[in-house]
Amino acid sequence: MIEEAHLQPSFLIGAASLLLFQLPSGYSQDGRESVGPAASEQTANDAGAVRSPIAENGGQVNVKAFGAVGDGVTNDTAAFIAALKSVAEAGGGKCLVPEGTYLISASGISTGRHRPSVLSGVHLVGARREASILKIAGMPTDHFLPCEGDNWSVENLTLDLGDYTPPVGRAAIACKGNNWRVSNCRVLKIGRSGIAAFGGSNWSIEGNYVGRTVPGARPPTCAILVTANAGVWSSNGRVINNICEGAGITFSGSDGMVARNRINRSGSGTGIFVQGSPSTHAANIIGNICTGGTSGYDAAQGGRWWSVSGFETWAADSVICNNTAHDNDGGGFAIGGQNSIVIGNKAYNNGRGRPGYAGFNARINPARGTSASHSIFIGNSSYDQDYGYKEQASGLSDIKQIGNDYNRNRKGAAKSFSAGGQMPISPEMKSKLKALADDGDVPDSARHVVREYLSR
Repeated sequence: MIEEAHLQPSFLIGAASLLLFQLPSGYSQDGRESVGPAASEQTANDAGAVRSPIAENGGQVNVKAFGAVGDGVTNDTAAFIAALKSVAEAGGGKCLVPEGTYLISASGISTGRHRPSVLSGVHLVGARREASILKIAGMPTDHFLPCEGDNWSVENLTLDLGDYTPPVGRAAIACKGNNWRVSNCRVLKIGRSGIAAFGGSNWSIEGNYVGRTVPGARPPTCAILVTANAGVWSSNGRVINNICEGAGITFSGSDGMVARNRINRSGSGTGIFVQGSPSTHAANIIGNICTGGTSGYDAAQGGRWWSVSGFETWAADSVICNNTAHDNDGGGFAIGGQNSIVIGNKAYNNGRGRPGYAGFNARINPARGTSASHSIFIGNSSYDQDYGYKEQASGLSDIKQIGNDYNRNRKGAAKSFSAGGQMPISPEMKSKLKALADDGDVPDSARHVVREYLSR
């Protein structure tokens, strides 16, 4: 597990399970609960004796005390707004959501455009994420659940967005501030964005299930989106142990972590897309699985048909470790950030949509001044594609290939333009490699290759 307190940037995680994909504890592949609720999840139902709608600092209220019915027919928006306001005005506490289906207006749980209801110190907590359901009443006109401030959380809820596709971006859960958490939620039938983080630091999105039912990529969608807030990017954000069906993850910010997520059937762009400079630096992409990326419309390509790849990372100084990309219409991994370490990853049976794709692709973008130059590919495996490794075009330099298995592919092992790695690695990269060589979470075969390389 990743310790809650360890929010400082790090490319290594100490628990042996980090680099292996695991479903969130107690949940099946589709996000349904498979075991009894944990004690912390029972709180909302244990408060079935509806409490007085008078919040105290650090106390708790029940939405039913403010008039919520939860029958799936009565509009409960005003009750949620009143309950959350009561907790916020008391200085923080829990707002409990018992079992039931709560109908929420198309304008969301908000008193005005983008006006948040979950504020600093407020914790909106369901009984169990399959049992406490918030369902939208029509085409969204705003974010469904806007949250802003510090030290808030949303937990153990299902949000049903009804397959509505608004004309502009609307998120099911819109997140701003620092030290917040969205965990153990199901976000179903999204039309645009499931969970969106806008800037902030030391926050986490973990253990959620986000699903898009409508196939294809028109309009482009994100299960999880991390972007800027008024031009300020996130730092030390964590997207961990989520399952995304039908849409992928787009991440930006410095010293962030995207770990142990599973992306299936992304229909837009890439399963996991990590932006580059100036928004993103030193990303840690660890132990994720991206599979089943499908071809379709891509706005970034002027609306042309485009193949969806597994991973695309443009951030410099990133660590891409022990991830798997398989059965995607596009390539497996596309790396475009300088000084990246690509270690112990696996790509197979990608390039289903069109010929010429590779398991690992080194990219360059002259217009943005970014490329995979000075990166190191070490201990990776790629098979059953057209190529094991491929470079986008000339202009790349000093890319080191060490102990990779690119030999079991249809057209060839590699299609390269650069002269390979001539320069010695930097002291910073050497320190990272030394730490990776001693980290039990890195695959044994990759650690062996790293040790041999460093011994030379």
